[in-house]
Amino acid sequence: MNNTFDWNRFCKVVNKDFRNMWPMFGTTMLILAALPFAAWLLLLVLGQGEFVAMPPDVRLVIIECLAMLAAIMAPSRMYRTWNLRNEGIYYAMLPASKLEKFCSALLFSLIICPLAVYIGGMALDVFLTALPFGSWHDWLWQGEMGFPFTMNMSFFGDIAASQEGAEIFMYYGTLWVVACWISYISSVLVFMFTSTIFKRHKVLQTLLWMYLIEFVLSIVLMPVMIAVFGNSDFMDWFLNLPERMSMEAVSNWIFGMAIGFNTLLALLFGWLSWRRLNRMAY
Repeated sequence: MNNTFDWNRFCKVVNKDFRNMWPMFGTTMLILAALPFAAWLLLLVLGQGEFVAMPPDVRLVIIECLAMLAAIMAPSRMYRTWNLRNEGIYYAMLPASKLEKFCSALLFSLIICPLAVYIGGMALDVFLTALPFGSWHDWLWQGEMGFPFTMNMSFFGDIAASQEGAEIFMYYGTLWVVACWISYISSVLVFMFTSTIFKRHKVLQTLLWMYLIEFVLSIVLMPVMIAVFGNSDFMDWFLNLPERMSMEAVSNWIFGMAIGFNTLLALLFGWLSWRRLNRMAY
């Protein structure tokens, strides 16, 4: 139960979690991966012979959202008992260190479970597209934005036509990918932390508390925003901001703030999750 890390023990913990993935979370992941079939069937019924198609970009976004949903549900489903005083003793007594078990939980929550749903959704989409009927007419890689990691440059018109434009596109495209991944990691770690707090309906309670916190913050910040934007000097400075800063500087500032904020969230909730599990009393 110490915090050492041994690769062989870690592989055994990963193997144990992998064998538990189906009985603990497999049915839910299968349902998530198969949800696009419900949309395909609904469009097939509603179309009634008319041309009804769902663009491949929309289908791709749906698959990615379902994979994200699998990621935030994974801690509460696969490790449902790790904060329960009586049932959690089995998890606590596993012959591995707390660090090894925590790293395995991160691996399954951030990568393995969402990747399984993502691959399942892709395979189903290929099958539905191959059918001679239905609303899936184009392959995923034929969309405007292209397939993931092989983005269709023609979608951006003349922006990436020149070498300088291509370099700018790659620079901000890289920042966008980094910002999305950091946001993804921080979001999953929030649900991992709350899975060590709540004992039942962990995902639902997390969403309700997030809504409540957002509601309270909106009430608190509303007078502040009214006072700030009601200040004529501030509004003059804000409206003249494009003249003082280039679009490149504004974009860098926005991306920097987003990446920095989500990095702090990821570090905070990752540390809180580890601290909770490290000090869990069974």
